[in-house]
Amino acid sequence: MTFNVLMYHEFRERGDVDVMNPSTISVAQNYQDALPTVLFSYIDDFKEQMNFLKSEGYHTLTLQEMKNFYEKGIPCPEKSVLITFDDAFQSVHKYAYPILKELQFQAVSFVVLGWLSQKKKIFDPTVSAVMSKQELEEMKDVFEFANHTTNLHKRYSNGTTEMQTTSLQELKEDLERCGEYVTYPDVFAYPFGIFASEDTKRLAEVGIHYAFTTIPGINTKSTPLLELHRDTVMLDCTLEKFKTIVERGPKK
Repeated sequence: MTFNVLMYHEFRERGDVDVMNPSTISVAQNYQDALPTVLFSYIDDFKEQMNFLKSEGYHTLTLQEMKNFYEKGIPCPEKSVLITFDDAFQSVHKYAYPILKELQFQAVSFVVLGWLSQKKKIFDPTVSAVMSKQELEEMKDVFEFANHTTNLHKRYSNGTTEMQTTSLQELKEDLERCGEYVTYPDVFAYPFGIFASEDTKRLAEVGIHYAFTTIPGINTKSTPLLELHRDTVMLDCTLEKFKTIVERGPKK
Protein backbone atom coordinates (compact mmCIF):
# COMPACT_ATOMS: atom_id res chain seq x y z
CA MET A 1 0.00 0.00 0.00
CA THR A 2 1.10 3.57 -0.66
CA PHE A 3 0.02 7.11 0.09
CA ASN A 4 0.57 10.61 -1.26
CA VAL A 5 1.30 13.70 0.82
CA LEU A 6 0.27 17.18 -0.31
CA MET A 7 1.94 20.35 0.98
CA TYR A 8 0.28 23.76 1.10
CA HIS A 9 1.28 27.06 2.73
CA GLU A 10 -0.75 30.17 1.89
CA PHE A 11 -4.12 30.92 0.25
CA ARG A 12 -5.52 33.97 -1.51
CA GLU A 13 -8.37 35.05 -3.72
CA ARG A 14 -7.38 35.67 -7.32
CA GLY A 15 -6.06 39.20 -7.69
CA ASP A 16 -4.70 39.24 -4.12
CA VAL A 17 -1.30 37.75 -5.02
CA ASP A 18 1.58 39.87 -6.29
CA VAL A 19 3.14 37.18 -8.48
CA MET A 20 6.22 39.33 -9.14
CA ASN A 21 7.27 39.66 -5.50
CA PRO A 22 7.54 37.32 -2.50
CA SER A 23 5.21 37.94 0.44
CA THR A 24 6.68 39.36 3.65
CA ILE A 25 5.99 37.07 6.58
CA SER A 26 4.71 38.36 9.91
CA VAL A 27 5.47 36.16 12.93
CA ALA A 28 5.60 36.61 16.70
CA GLN A 29 9.28 35.67 16.77
CA ASN A 30 11.91 38.27 15.86
CA TYR A 31 12.56 36.90 12.38
CA GLN A 32 12.24 38.47 8.95
CA ASP A 33 11.75 36.54 5.73
CA ALA A 34 9.47 36.35 2.71
CA LEU A 35 7.39 33.55 1.24
CA PRO A 36 7.80 32.85 -2.49
CA THR A 37 4.49 33.32 -4.28
CA VAL A 38 4.86 29.90 -5.89
CA LEU A 39 3.95 28.52 -2.45
CA PHE A 40 0.53 30.20 -2.54
CA SER A 41 -2.65 28.58 -3.80
CA TYR A 42 -5.71 30.30 -5.19
CA ILE A 43 -8.64 29.38 -3.03
CA ASP A 44 -10.86 28.45 -5.99
CA ASP A 45 -8.16 26.02 -7.16
CA PHE A 46 -7.90 24.52 -3.67
CA LYS A 47 -11.66 24.07 -3.47
CA GLU A 48 -11.68 22.37 -6.85
CA GLN A 49 -8.82 20.10 -5.76
CA MET A 50 -10.54 19.09 -2.54
CA ASN A 51 -13.85 18.49 -4.31
CA PHE A 52 -12.01 16.25 -6.76
CA LEU A 53 -10.59 14.18 -3.90
CA LYS A 54 -14.06 13.88 -2.38
CA SER A 55 -15.79 12.93 -5.64
CA GLU A 56 -13.12 10.35 -6.46
CA GLY A 57 -13.36 8.68 -3.07
CA TYR A 58 -9.99 9.63 -1.64
CA HIS A 59 -9.36 9.00 2.04
CA THR A 60 -7.63 11.78 3.99
CA LEU A 61 -5.20 10.14 6.36
CA THR A 62 -4.63 10.96 9.99
CA LEU A 63 -1.12 10.77 11.39
CA GLN A 64 -2.18 7.84 13.54
CA GLU A 65 -3.25 5.93 10.45
CA MET A 66 0.14 6.68 8.91
CA LYS A 67 1.85 5.45 12.06
CA ASN A 68 -0.26 2.30 12.09
CA PHE A 69 0.84 1.61 8.52
CA TYR A 70 4.52 1.76 9.41
CA GLU A 71 4.47 0.46 12.97
CA LYS A 72 1.73 -2.17 12.93
CA GLY A 73 1.48 -3.10 9.26
CA ILE A 74 -2.13 -1.93 9.04
CA PRO A 75 -2.73 -1.01 5.38
CA CYS A 76 -3.78 2.52 4.53
CA PRO A 77 -7.19 2.71 2.88
CA GLU A 78 -7.08 2.72 -0.90
CA LYS A 79 -6.54 6.15 -2.48
CA SER A 80 -5.09 7.61 0.71
CA VAL A 81 -3.70 11.12 0.84
CA LEU A 82 -2.22 13.10 3.72
CA ILE A 83 -2.95 16.83 3.45
CA THR A 84 -0.37 19.04 5.17
CA PHE A 85 0.01 22.78 5.74
CA ASP A 86 3.29 24.36 6.81
CA ASP A 87 3.80 27.29 9.19
CA ALA A 88 0.14 27.87 10.22
CA PHE A 89 -0.59 30.98 8.20
CA GLN A 90 -3.82 32.86 8.90
CA SER A 91 -5.19 32.14 5.45
CA VAL A 92 -5.39 28.44 6.30
CA HIS A 93 -7.88 29.28 9.05
CA LYS A 94 -9.76 31.79 6.90
CA TYR A 95 -9.97 29.89 3.62
CA ALA A 96 -8.84 26.26 3.76
CA TYR A 97 -10.28 25.17 7.10
CA PRO A 98 -13.98 25.80 6.21
CA ILE A 99 -13.61 23.84 2.97
CA LEU A 100 -11.96 20.90 4.70
CA LYS A 101 -14.56 20.93 7.47
CA GLU A 102 -17.46 20.94 5.03
CA LEU A 103 -15.98 17.93 3.22
CA GLN A 104 -15.25 16.17 6.53
CA PHE A 105 -11.57 15.90 5.66
CA GLN A 106 -8.62 15.51 8.01
CA ALA A 107 -5.40 17.53 7.73
CA VAL A 108 -2.10 18.30 9.45
CA SER A 109 -0.58 21.65 10.37
CA PHE A 110 3.18 21.77 10.96
CA VAL A 111 3.48 24.42 13.66
CA VAL A 112 6.40 26.74 14.42
CA LEU A 113 5.46 27.34 18.04
CA GLY A 114 7.48 30.55 18.39
CA TRP A 115 5.72 32.06 15.38
CA LEU A 116 2.19 31.88 16.85
CA SER A 117 0.80 35.18 18.08
CA GLN A 118 -1.00 35.54 21.41
CA LYS A 119 -3.86 37.58 19.95
CA LYS A 120 -5.85 37.40 16.74
CA LYS A 121 -4.89 39.88 14.06
CA ILE A 122 -7.09 41.30 11.34
CA PHE A 123 -6.42 39.37 8.15
CA ASP A 124 -4.28 41.38 5.72
CA PRO A 125 -3.79 39.82 2.25
CA THR A 126 -0.66 41.90 1.64
CA VAL A 127 1.39 40.02 4.26
CA SER A 128 1.82 36.39 5.25
CA ALA A 129 0.82 36.45 8.91
CA VAL A 130 0.92 33.39 11.13
CA MET A 131 -2.23 32.73 13.11
CA SER A 132 -2.78 33.00 16.84
CA LYS A 133 -2.95 30.04 19.20
CA GLN A 134 -6.69 30.66 19.48
CA GLU A 135 -7.17 30.40 15.70
CA LEU A 136 -5.09 27.25 15.56
CA GLU A 137 -7.10 25.59 18.31
CA GLU A 138 -10.37 26.53 16.60
CA MET A 139 -9.37 24.08 13.85
CA LYS A 140 -8.88 21.05 16.10
CA ASP A 141 -11.95 19.28 14.68
CA VAL A 142 -10.15 19.04 11.32
CA PHE A 143 -6.45 19.51 12.03
CA GLU A 144 -3.80 17.59 13.88
CA PHE A 145 -0.67 19.52 14.81
CA ALA A 146 2.91 18.36 14.32
CA ASN A 147 6.41 19.62 14.99
CA HIS A 148 8.06 22.34 12.89
CA THR A 149 10.41 23.60 15.69
CA THR A 150 9.84 26.26 18.33
CA ASN A 151 12.46 28.83 17.36
CA LEU A 152 14.66 27.12 14.76
CA HIS A 153 12.72 27.88 11.58
CA LYS A 154 15.31 30.30 10.21
CA ARG A 155 17.49 30.14 7.14
CA TYR A 156 20.85 31.65 6.35
CA SER A 157 22.30 33.08 3.15
CA ASN A 158 24.60 30.06 2.77
CA GLY A 159 21.62 27.74 2.31
CA THR A 160 21.61 26.19 5.77
CA THR A 161 19.01 26.52 8.52
CA GLU A 162 19.24 27.16 12.24
CA MET A 163 17.85 23.70 12.85
CA GLN A 164 20.98 22.31 11.18
CA THR A 165 23.52 24.53 12.91
CA THR A 166 22.27 24.47 16.50
CA SER A 167 23.76 22.06 19.01
CA LEU A 168 22.18 18.66 19.56
CA GLN A 169 21.10 19.66 23.07
CA GLU A 170 19.52 22.91 21.84
CA LEU A 171 17.75 21.00 19.08
CA LYS A 172 16.39 18.51 21.60
CA GLU A 173 15.14 21.25 23.92
CA ASP A 174 13.56 23.21 21.07
CA LEU A 175 11.69 20.22 19.65
CA GLU A 176 10.56 19.09 23.08
CA ARG A 177 9.08 22.52 23.74
CA CYS A 178 7.10 22.45 20.50
CA GLY A 179 6.24 18.83 21.22
CA GLU A 180 4.50 19.79 24.45
CA TYR A 181 2.06 21.89 22.41
CA VAL A 182 1.39 19.88 19.25
CA THR A 183 -0.62 16.68 18.89
CA TYR A 184 2.24 14.62 17.46
CA PRO A 185 5.61 15.70 18.90
CA ASP A 186 7.55 12.98 17.07
CA VAL A 187 6.30 13.95 13.60
CA PHE A 188 8.40 16.68 11.99
CA ALA A 189 8.73 18.74 8.81
CA TYR A 190 12.15 20.09 7.80
CA PRO A 191 12.20 23.92 7.78
CA PHE A 192 12.27 25.04 4.14
CA GLY A 193 12.63 21.38 3.18
CA ILE A 194 16.39 21.64 3.78
CA PHE A 195 18.15 18.61 5.24
CA ALA A 196 21.20 16.38 4.91
CA SER A 197 21.95 12.85 6.08
CA GLU A 198 23.45 14.22 9.30
CA ASP A 199 20.13 15.90 10.10
CA THR A 200 18.21 12.63 9.94
CA LYS A 201 20.68 11.12 12.42
CA ARG A 202 20.30 14.07 14.78
CA LEU A 203 16.51 13.92 14.62
CA ALA A 204 16.58 10.22 15.46
CA GLU A 205 18.79 10.97 18.46
CA VAL A 206 16.31 13.51 19.86
CA GLY A 207 13.23 11.32 19.48
CA ILE A 208 11.74 12.27 16.11
CA HIS A 209 10.34 9.18 14.40
CA TYR A 210 8.87 10.66 11.21
CA ALA A 211 10.12 13.61 9.16
CA PHE A 212 8.69 15.08 5.97
CA THR A 213 10.81 16.49 3.19
CA THR A 214 9.75 18.53 0.16
CA ILE A 215 11.01 15.85 -2.20
CA PRO A 216 8.08 14.83 -4.42
CA GLY A 217 6.96 11.24 -4.72
CA ILE A 218 4.78 8.56 -3.28
CA ASN A 219 5.41 6.95 0.11
CA THR A 220 5.69 3.18 0.43
CA LYS A 221 6.52 0.74 3.20
CA SER A 222 10.21 1.08 2.27
CA THR A 223 10.37 4.90 2.30
CA PRO A 224 12.85 6.05 5.01
CA LEU A 225 10.73 7.40 7.85
CA LEU A 226 12.90 10.50 8.29
CA GLU A 227 12.79 11.22 4.54
CA LEU A 228 9.08 10.97 3.74
CA HIS A 229 8.01 12.49 0.43
CA ARG A 230 5.69 15.46 -0.06
CA ASP A 231 4.38 17.07 -3.22
CA THR A 232 4.18 20.86 -3.19
CA VAL A 233 0.91 22.14 -4.64
CA MET A 234 2.07 25.33 -6.33
CA LEU A 235 0.38 28.54 -7.38
CA ASP A 236 -2.01 28.17 -10.31
CA CYS A 237 -2.02 24.38 -10.08
CA THR A 238 -4.67 23.30 -12.54
CA LEU A 239 -6.90 20.34 -11.82
CA GLU A 240 -5.06 18.36 -14.49
CA LYS A 241 -1.72 19.04 -12.81
CA PHE A 242 -3.24 18.14 -9.47
CA LYS A 243 -4.50 14.83 -10.84
CA THR A 244 -0.99 13.89 -11.99
CA ILE A 245 0.21 14.36 -8.41
CA VAL A 246 -2.44 12.34 -6.57
CA GLU A 247 -2.77 9.68 -9.25
CA ARG A 248 0.95 8.98 -9.38
CA GLY A 249 1.77 5.40 -8.58
CA PRO A 250 4.91 3.89 -7.09
CA LYS A 251 8.04 3.70 -9.21
CA LYS A 252 8.37 0.44 -11.07
